[in-house]
Amino acid sequence: MDKLEQNLNNSSANNDIVLPSPHWHVIQRYKWRVLIVAVLVSICTAFYLSNESPLYRASATLLIEADQVQAVAFDSVQGLDSNRKEYYLTQFEILKSYSIAETVYDRLNLQQQPSFQKSESWKDMVVTYLMEATPLFNYFVMDDNVDSEFSENIGAGYINGVPQVGSEISTEELQSQTQKRARLRQFSKSLIVTPIRKTQLVKLSYDSEDPALAAMIANAVGEAFIAQDLAVKSSINKNAAHWLRARLEDLRTSLDASESRLQVYRKEQNIIDLQDRGGRGLTGLVSNELEQTSRQLLDAKNEVNQLRSIVRAVEEFGIKDMNKLESIPEITSHPVIQNIKTLKVKAKLKVSELSQIYGRKHPDLIAAKSELYTINRHLTTQISKLVTGINRDLKTKQSNVAALEREYSKIQGQFQDVIGKDNEYQKLVRDVESNRKLFNTFLERSKETALTSDFNAAVARFTDRAHTPSKPITLSTKILVLIAFVLSIILHITYLLVKEYFTDNFNSVGDIETKLGLPVLGVLPKIARKRNQDLDLHYFFDEEGRQFSESIRTLRTSFLLAQGQQVNQVIGIISSQPNEGKSTTATNIAFSLAQIEKTILIDADMRKPSLASNFNIPKDKPGLAQLIRGEANLSDCITVDKASGTHIMTCGPTPKNAQELLSSKRFKLLMENLRQSYDRIVIDTPPIQAVSDSLIISLHTDAIIYVIKSEETRVRLVQNGVRRLAKVDANLVGIVMNHVNTDGVADSDYYYGYYSDDEYAEKPAKS
Repeated sequence: MDKLEQNLNNSSANNDIVLPSPHWHVIQRYKWRVLIVAVLVSICTAFYLSNESPLYRASATLLIEADQVQAVAFDSVQGLDSNRKEYYLTQFEILKSYSIAETVYDRLNLQQQPSFQKSESWKDMVVTYLMEATPLFNYFVMDDNVDSEFSENIGAGYINGVPQVGSEISTEELQSQTQKRARLRQFSKSLIVTPIRKTQLVKLSYDSEDPALAAMIANAVGEAFIAQDLAVKSSINKNAAHWLRARLEDLRTSLDASESRLQVYRKEQNIIDLQDRGGRGLTGLVSNELEQTSRQLLDAKNEVNQLRSIVRAVEEFGIKDMNKLESIPEITSHPVIQNIKTLKVKAKLKVSELSQIYGRKHPDLIAAKSELYTINRHLTTQISKLVTGINRDLKTKQSNVAALEREYSKIQGQFQDVIGKDNEYQKLVRDVESNRKLFNTFLERSKETALTSDFNAAVARFTDRAHTPSKPITLSTKILVLIAFVLSIILHITYLLVKEYFTDNFNSVGDIETKLGLPVLGVLPKIARKRNQDLDLHYFFDEEGRQFSESIRTLRTSFLLAQGQQVNQVIGIISSQPNEGKSTTATNIAFSLAQIEKTILIDADMRKPSLASNFNIPKDKPGLAQLIRGEANLSDCITVDKASGTHIMTCGPTPKNAQELLSSKRFKLLMENLRQSYDRIVIDTPPIQAVSDSLIISLHTDAIIYVIKSEETRVRLVQNGVRRLAKVDANLVGIVMNHVNTDGVADSDYYYGYYSDDEYAEKPAKS
């Protein structure tokens, strides 16, 4: 058990982790098919290339200008911004456009060239038909190199490249247009426009059978592109100049009308000078007058308020109390009073100074005191006059405030009237200024356009012109055929190896040894027969079955040699699932052993027995099940096959408790008795994945042979079955690969290399 399970685990680990080396048996098996396919591909390639001429490629290089030269800069008229990425992409698409292709086609008269007189290939015709018939197909199939304008021209009046001019087109014209479209598709297919990365250069290449024509077309495409751009710019400039002139006349009329309306309004409103120094227009003068009157009114009101406060203070203190009147701030702050007080202070200071120098009766001191007395009297007189004149001034100021208020209200009314006139006037002025600005702008642009309409810088220029190529770009026919031959072989072998590696079944003996780590006892060939027809029971003895019988004998020999000194008397035949040839293998192994030893074949598949029907034994005849239950004798359950001499024990009527019968002691005793009577006991067991009966039977066997159906039995199923047998210590001696296609067996398969040789094949025994 340990050795069997270790081999299985090692093979599984190697298969899961390490990629297997190339399976040369796969190449041996399919070598003729690979060779035939490669030869057919080479013949088809040679036939296809026989009608193809070598292609020559001529290339020219254009520099697309980013900053185009202009006599006067007015980019808004031209259109695209040349500094944007979309500008270059647009130029590349224009180079591949239908209009450029048609221009070059007509200019060079390409319809007369032999290379353009060939009919379209069937592939191009089918694609064209599908594109015209199915728009959705056109969306998915359209090649990037073929401009979509082949289906719809950019010019007005074209539908699918055919001009629609109102009247119906004749059949000849329609056929001519269709033929031209086919030629233009051919032209565009051969034209290659390649932007050079991180530069403003674009490479124009054309492939043709005629090298001179290839160079001519590459140069002509660049020239047509430059000429078309100049023509478009010239047309744009002329249209712009015409449009500017028309607009200029309209703007001049609008400007004259607006100026007339402004002049009429001035006369009606007697407006002479509208702008004062403050820049406030018609409202400036009235606004200044209103502002001045407002200031005067405010000053007058302040004076009235000041006089009122003095009157209130005088009324409070009385007229006779000069000391209190003198303390009133409004009186004290009066300029006259301030001057008198200043004189009084000086007089007091003089008296004080003289009193310190002279006596009381000194004339200077008396004069100084007399001056101080006079000043005090004058101060009292002035305060009395000021108090007396305050009421009179208050009435005068109040009358002045009333007059200013009336004047202010009058000016306010005039200001509202002037504002309305000024708004209307400003509206007319803005209209004139706006029309004058537009007129001046269009006048300037019109003059620029008129001066530069006949000057246009080219959008591109040639840095390198195309020259006639000397060598073709296509390889020679012999090299291409050789490449096709080698490539087809490599791809075919790669496909077979990949399929072999990822296929979860057994396709060769190498697969069994690699994935299971078990020896292969024999390979049973696939026998050609009609569909749903079983192999003849005694095909082992048939003259036509010499190859099959020889493979059975080789299997017998391998089994006998594998047992060594130990005699494997009881042999169990196991498979993973039904219909893998287990019963057929068991039957023919029993036939081969019966030729040299006394052999019995037992049908232990009590779930789905098959030996009774194969040997035409009545189903109600007692068999293994009845013998285990003790319902029949051994002699009643055995049938001798006359053709092979093999003893046959069928299952008998199918029991319901098959597993209990096989696990009983009576089955063990039966096997011991049969060991005494027979040299070899071959047991056809149930499939190991279906039920556990085969594991129970393996406990009573000396050797187990595992049957695998080539290219159908799954690897994981067999690995699982082998593990289950290892757990019960079954002696799995080897694998039989059944239903093998002998055409794919390699000469290196030592156990099968000579099966088909009639001289070495053993003649079947005559019954």
